[in-house]
Amino acid sequence: MKSLRPFLPLGLAMAALLPLTACPGPSYRIPKSELYALSQTPPETRGEHVRVVQSLGDADTPPQPAPPVRAGVSVYVVAPIWIDGTPHHHRYHDRGPRRVNGGGGGGFGGRDLARGQKQEAKAWLVVAAVVAGALALTEGIRYDGWVKLNPMQPVHLWGPYGEYTWMPLAHLTPDVVRWADHAAVRSNEGPWQPLGRAPLDRKGFTYSLLLGASEVPVFGSDPEAGFLGHIQFGYFPLHQFGIQADIAYSWTDDSQGATIFNGRYSLELDALPLSAGVFSAGAYGQIGLGSLSDDGVSFDETDTLLGGGGLLQLELTTRLALTARAGLLSVHDETLTEFSAGISIY
Repeated sequence: MKSLRPFLPLGLAMAALLPLTACPGPSYRIPKSELYALSQTPPETRGEHVRVVQSLGDADTPPQPAPPVRAGVSVYVVAPIWIDGTPHHHRYHDRGPRRVNGGGGGGFGGRDLARGQKQEAKAWLVVAAVVAGALALTEGIRYDGWVKLNPMQPVHLWGPYGEYTWMPLAHLTPDVVRWADHAAVRSNEGPWQPLGRAPLDRKGFTYSLLLGASEVPVFGSDPEAGFLGHIQFGYFPLHQFGIQADIAYSWTDDSQGATIFNGRYSLELDALPLSAGVFSAGAYGQIGLGSLSDDGVSFDETDTLLGGGGLLQLELTTRLALTARAGLLSVHDETLTEFSAGISIY
């Protein structure tokens, strides 16, 4: 277990992502800004174009059902009446200093250090792939866009202290919206017509898994081509700009069959200012540390890392995209080329 300690932060980050893989449910949140705008439009036209975001699991299941609305129901408007003045309550390379392996640091023998790191990296990439697959499936199904509703569609409202009530969409007033903490509608409580998904929105937390190929430094020789895997997670404060932690594993074998492992751990800045339809393009830059272990000569070393390159992205849904990247990396007195592609979830 000692050899796994450097990987624990990655494991914890992945564990934190697992609750996000809940299945989408029948409830859809209406953003508060959208709700406020709707409350100021004529009641009979409020359901024509409503922005909704599908909830995960049972997050927005109301404590009590509302009567379903059938097509053709007339619109009538009354002032909302709350008992006792409030809603009902429901709580709920020369390479510089080098450390020669003498006794198998990290739990592996001298000539087995890189091999052991490679096996650990494979295990983490499998875990990362499971998380990425679950998130991609969830976000690929989850609807984020516009729908057409009947103006009498029940809107479920939760207050700042857990209060709950519901009322028809046509009955909402600005005062009610200001009071509400959040609101949701349900697809099984009235006529429901999807009008189209919203475009890709990167703003917020992000997770990516990218696989490809990279040159790997070889002690006393030119770099060799090898496998490459990137695990990334971070935050986009703006749609076009993000900050990510990048963990990359790359390995190859020398002419004698000995394993060479290169781990890369960096902070990355992403910028994608160019857009044409479903395609976006930009660049990335990163700084961090690289660790190199070579079982053929029984040594390992750590060096600073600088890298950068280009990004290309294909939008799939509002929260899911295919990402490809190609770049150069300066580490261990070598300039390495790399290419990878995979999925990004936002």
